[in-house]
Amino acid sequence: MKLLNTGNRKRKTAKVIEVAAKTNSVREVSFIMVAKGVIGFRESAHIIKIAEDTKCVVSIASGKKFGTTSSILSLVNLGINSGKSLVLNIKGEQNEEAFRQISKIIAGETDSNN
Repeated sequence: MKLLNTGNRKRKTAKVIEVAAKTNSVREVSFIMVAKGVIGFRESAHIIKIAEDTKCVVSIASGKKFGTTSSILSLVNLGINSGKSLVLNIKGEQNEEAFRQISKIIAGETDSNN
């Protein structure tokens, strides 16, 4: 802070510094899908592993329920059965790879044991 001398009174003035904010542009995609298999503990764990490997944040909404890869129970509690529609949201740089792998799980095309 500077002190300005204006006659008999000294006034304080604050110096304003502009800081350029760096925007973090993370790629985000959303898909509407129909499940062709059941998403249980094993499939939820596999989805979380894919999210960790691709460094993506995955969230799934089914009806009024919402689950993310930060909690396996939130994914299991979605109660996704065959024929149920859901919205898959993937945020991260490798979202295309994450989508390919997760869509195979939702479509029931892969064995989640590996």
